[in-house]
Amino acid sequence: MTSQKHLKAAVRARMARTGERYTTARRHVAGHTAPPPLPGVVPGYRTFGGGRHHDSALLAHVLEATGVTAAHDGRPLTEPMVAGLAGGIGFMYFSFSYAGHVPTMTIVPRIHPRPFLAGALERAGIRHRAAETTSAAKAGRELDAVLDAGRPAICTVVRSALGYGDRLDPFSAADPYDVAVVGRRDEHLLLDDGRLEPNPVPPELLAAARAASRASRHRMLVVEPGGAPVELAGAVRASLAVTLHDLTEDVTAKNFAGNFGLRGLAKWADAVADRGRKTGWSRLFDSAGAHASSMHRLYDCLTTEYSSPGAMRPLYADFLAEAADLLEDGDAARDAGDRYAQAGELWAAIAEAAVAGPMAPYRDLVERRLELLLGGGLAVSTELAAVAEETRAFLAAVEIDEADRVAQLDAIAELASRVVPLEREASEALAEAAVGPRTARA
Repeated sequence: MTSQKHLKAAVRARMARTGERYTTARRHVAGHTAPPPLPGVVPGYRTFGGGRHHDSALLAHVLEATGVTAAHDGRPLTEPMVAGLAGGIGFMYFSFSYAGHVPTMTIVPRIHPRPFLAGALERAGIRHRAAETTSAAKAGRELDAVLDAGRPAICTVVRSALGYGDRLDPFSAADPYDVAVVGRRDEHLLLDDGRLEPNPVPPELLAAARAASRASRHRMLVVEPGGAPVELAGAVRASLAVTLHDLTEDVTAKNFAGNFGLRGLAKWADAVADRGRKTGWSRLFDSAGAHASSMHRLYDCLTTEYSSPGAMRPLYADFLAEAADLLEDGDAARDAGDRYAQAGELWAAIAEAAVAGPMAPYRDLVERRLELLLGGGLAVSTELAAVAEETRAFLAAVEIDEADRVAQLDAIAELASRVVPLEREASEALAEAAVGPRTARA
């Protein structure tokens, strides 16, 4: 038990230092080595799970397996580069309160609602094919054809339909989730879905999970082989412009526009600090159970749910460091990267503040779940369901009196009051990087 506690402490320290997800930090701390080529896996697919951000790491794995490289150095695209080309960071905040239900909220700190994976491929000029169909039979045939050709396919599923039984929040349980189908073995399909090894699932289970995603039924994304090396400088500049637009301009209908970008960030920070209005968190989440719900959602959203630790800012800072070396006028990108790295430290502190005090057991439950997901897949679905039930019971029973709730909100509000101006400063540096200083002065 003591060694396990020391391992977790070392993992948490590495997460704070690097912005890695729990699974990736644990792999480095524990000294996990990549397995040799595995039977049934398509040629060239060598890396599974890990990474700092699920979607970015997944696409980086697929691009490497397909032979996509950068023109300037001939190497595969890194995870930070993939994340940045996709648009990287953003911000969306909504709270929800329905009669008969505990109030909840969601934050998406990455670019949203733009397509993430397809956006990266389009801006990089990487040849790819996207397919959707209402026919499960057709979707199955198309997937088989891709695997027969020795290539991986990214498929959109509803994760809860894959049988993990580990999702706590009904909103996120129904969200689309991308996995790579990377081969076949013993009448099972092999998935890259977050584990450190291929996860074998029955074809009918994957088909049901694909069909369950109503907004993107049977969606499949395939990277075509044989493309030219990627000229990254222009793609980087285009991606910076997209990120800047979505942070500072309308990205959706006018009545919801204020929930996105820097305005959405300010709206969230105001709500956390507000002690009077119904939309303020002290009144919106005005019981121990409701407050615990908001804190667990805040922690999840800033670390693993739609993000990587630090609200994805450390990962984006690393992208900007790479981008600066590709641009003739990279100083603004470096400046923006430094500011986003600082913001990432504040976001990490906000996440930690959400699981402080009486909420501390929640982080341990999250880590138990991640340990199971790291190596278990369907084989540990019963254990995952048990951890989920234990987590629900904890959130329902945790005792947090009003004084402690307000104190916790005050601590988060103080950090939020520092992150908002820093994010604005970072976006100003991003604006200069997006257009280049000569254009900006013209």
